[in-house]
Amino acid sequence: MTIFSRNIVKEYSVTWAVIFAALLMIVFVTQLVRYLGYAATGSVPFGSVFLLLALGSVKNLPVLFSLSIILSVTLSLSRWYRDSEMVVWASSGKSLSAWVLPTLWFVSPIAMMVAVLSLFIAPWAEQRLETEKQALEVNDDISTVSPGVFLESKDGSTVFFVDSLDPNVQGLNGVFIFNREANGVSITSASRGRQEASTQGISYLVVEDGYRYTEFDQSQDFDVTKFATYGIRMDKSPVKKPYVHLGGRSTMSLIEEASPHGFSELVWRIGLPLSAILLALISIPISFVNNRGGRSYSVVVGVLLFLFYKNMLGIVQTQVHQSSWSLWMGLTLPHVITLVIFMWLLLFRMGALKRGLLRKRFT
Repeated sequence: MTIFSRNIVKEYSVTWAVIFAALLMIVFVTQLVRYLGYAATGSVPFGSVFLLLALGSVKNLPVLFSLSIILSVTLSLSRWYRDSEMVVWASSGKSLSAWVLPTLWFVSPIAMMVAVLSLFIAPWAEQRLETEKQALEVNDDISTVSPGVFLESKDGSTVFFVDSLDPNVQGLNGVFIFNREANGVSITSASRGRQEASTQGISYLVVEDGYRYTEFDQSQDFDVTKFATYGIRMDKSPVKKPYVHLGGRSTMSLIEEASPHGFSELVWRIGLPLSAILLALISIPISFVNNRGGRSYSVVVGVLLFLFYKNMLGIVQTQVHQSSWSLWMGLTLPHVITLVIFMWLLLFRMGALKRGLLRKRFT
C-alpha cells in the first residue's frame, strides 16, 4: 500500500470511528430513556433494562455501520475539497478514480463485520429480544415493583404495593396485595416477602407474617386468615411457545425453508454488506464541495442516498416476499443500479475536476 493510500485509509478510519461512536451513543441513550420509562411504569423489570438495551443495540449495528461508512467517506473527501487538497492531488496526476482502491481497502473489513452481524449475530439478538419481550408480557414479575408505588398487574386483577426493599436478603418489606377473584376480592398484608421459583420454573411471591382478608360476592361473609407463610403464584397467564419473528430466524433455516418470505429476509441480510461497499464507493463522487457553497451539502446528500438505498432494499424485499421477483433479481438489481449510478457520477466528477483544474491554470 502506497503512502497516498495509507493516508486515505487512515483519514477514513479515524473519521469512521468518531462517527460510529457518536451514532452508537445516540441509539444507546435513546433506547435507554425508552426502557427506563417502561421500567418506571412497571412494564419492564429494572434488572432486564440493560439486557434489552444490549440486544437492541446489537440488532441495530449493521445499519449503524453502513451509515457511518458513507458519512466518514463523505466528510473526509469534503474536507479535502474545501482545503483544496483534491486540486493538489489532481495537479500531481491523481484522478478521482485513484480514491476507489483505498476506499475498498477501508470498507472491506467493515463490510465483513456487517456480513457477520447481519447473517448471524443480529438475527440471534432479535430472537432473544423478542423472547424477552414475550416473557415479560406473560409474567407478572414482582421485580418491577418500586417502593412506594402501586403496581397493577397486566390483566388488572391484582395491585401490588411495597413499602421498601431489603437489598441484603433481596426481599420486600411492608407488602400489600389487592386481588380481584371470581368469587370476591381479597387483601393481603404482610411484613416481609420474597420472590421464589419452583423446580418447574413457576414464579411465586412468598410473604411472611401477615393477614389475608377475603370478601365474597355471593354473601356477606368476611374471612380473616392469619398466616406465617403464604405463596402467591405470579405467572398467571399460560406460557406459550415464543413466536420467532422472521428477522430473528437463523440464516440457515431461511435457506433450508426456501420460501418467498424467507428469501425476502435473505435479500435484506445479504444486501447490507453489499450496500456498505457501494455506499462507500458512491460517496467518492458525491463528496464534491464548491467552496462558495454550503459545507453540509455533501453530508445531506449522503444521508439522503443512504435512506434511498435502504428504501430500495425494502421495496425489493417486498417484491421478493410477494413472489413478484426471484431471489437472484432481488440480490442483484438494486446493487447493479447503484453501481451504474456510481460509475456515471465518477465519470461526471472526473470531467468536472479536470475542467476546474484547467480553469485554475489559465486564469
